[in-house]
Amino acid sequence: MELDLREVMILLQRKWNSIRELDRLTGEMEETFERNDGISAAMLLQLRQDEMLKIERCMEDIWQLGEVSPTASAKLRELIAADLEKAVGKTPEEKKIYEIRRKTQDLLEKLKKKDQELNRRMHGKKSYQQAVK
Repeated sequence: MELDLREVMILLQRKWNSIRELDRLTGEMEETFERNDGISAAMLLQLRQDEMLKIERCMEDIWQLGEVSPTASAKLRELIAADLEKAVGKTPEEKKIYEIRRKTQDLLEKLKKKDQELNRRMHGKKSYQQAVK
């Protein structure tokens, strides 16, 4: 059996949508900390956790698609682990998968920086980011 590339695209797009929502919630968290609004911050943390669970479920569903056959599994690993600087894609579906992965990677980098800055502002010298330096 072959890998359902359309379903992989859909699941990667869902993952990207959840990461976008995570980014939006992070922006809202920054605002709540500036206002010292602990109740809203706690609620936003829970919403972020929910989005992280959705992302995890998307990845689990993607990996399950590869379980239909050894060929599908190998193809999926290739699509998910390929170096995005070199990945081109042979079919329109593969090209779209790489495009979604690229925009996801870019957004994750921005989100990571936001999270690090938020952590520093929240915890100052006690922050994990300060301890790593």
